[in-house]
Amino acid sequence: MPNDDRAQTGLQKALSFIQAQFLPLALLAAMIVGYLFPGPGLRAADAGLQSLTTTGIFIISGLGLRRGEALRALSAWGAILYGFASILFITPLAALAVLRLPLGSPELAFGLAVFCCMPTTLSSGVSLTQAFGGNAALALLLTVGTNLVGIFTMPFMLCWLLGAGNSAVSLTPGPLLRSLMRTILAPLLVGAAARAFVPGVAGQVDKNKKALALLSACLLALVPWMQISRAVSSTVDVSLTALAKVVAAGVAVHLVYLAFNSAAVQLLRIGGPPGKESAGERRALILVGSQKTLPIAVTVLGQLGSVLPGPVGIAVVPCVVSHLSQILIDSFLVSHWLRQDADSQQELKGRTA
Repeated sequence: MPNDDRAQTGLQKALSFIQAQFLPLALLAAMIVGYLFPGPGLRAADAGLQSLTTTGIFIISGLGLRRGEALRALSAWGAILYGFASILFITPLAALAVLRLPLGSPELAFGLAVFCCMPTTLSSGVSLTQAFGGNAALALLLTVGTNLVGIFTMPFMLCWLLGAGNSAVSLTPGPLLRSLMRTILAPLLVGAAARAFVPGVAGQVDKNKKALALLSACLLALVPWMQISRAVSSTVDVSLTALAKVVAAGVAVHLVYLAFNSAAVQLLRIGGPPGKESAGERRALILVGSQKTLPIAVTVLGQLGSVLPGPVGIAVVPCVVSHLSQILIDSFLVSHWLRQDADSQQELKGRTA
């Protein structure tokens, strides 16, 4: 193969990798830039850019809501009830243990505890479910449902769990609930209403789905960029030892979530007897039930900035790290499932041959 062809092939592979992993790469780049060059990020935060980025993220999320797909999953009542219970009420209990971890600073433990209380991811859970041919309609319904209901349940869960965990932060649910409705629910409903009632919007959104996903990822990356910049500018630093502890804690929490949800869906026999369709339903529940959303976590921490003992940027670090680790772990898990299914198909063909 000529050198030019090899170079072109290598460039295409690199571009494909960047496009497939754009969100984690963007988040990493944003954290690095914010740490090395905090000035621009601090000025952007002081100018109020974070509220605009948050609004943009959830308007885009609302534009992508397909009501018909979610409605088709309503027949799976057992899976829906378990999914809501796991995401909104069971997995947040991990915050009680997280608050007691010696991570190096109370802001780090607090940030990871807040992340544990979040609803499921806005996009990666559905995307990964689609990648292995699982029940994407169920994943979408749980994503939309828990993020909407979570706006009302999360403030009370946060106040209860953080108080039970002997946190030094004093929270009241009312102001946080009003803030979440203004910064998350209102933009989400604006986007959903535009898709449902404005002619041509749904078609344009579906046509430019990839571009909107990249735009949403860029907006999301701006938030940790500003928060990390503000934390660095305040001369508060995170040691490598503390960062390593945060990474280990985030990975451990996600592995516990995966193990718990895997055992629960098997014990409860969700999806009925073993089979390809039931496996798709169970796997969708395992993925969506084990992931936590970063945009809402960062938004909540931004609202809690006045009651935190230190800079919000420090508390954002475990959220970003945990978000990246769960995407990486679940990507490997989906690859394992795909190989498992391929081996099963080969074995079946060998028996019938």
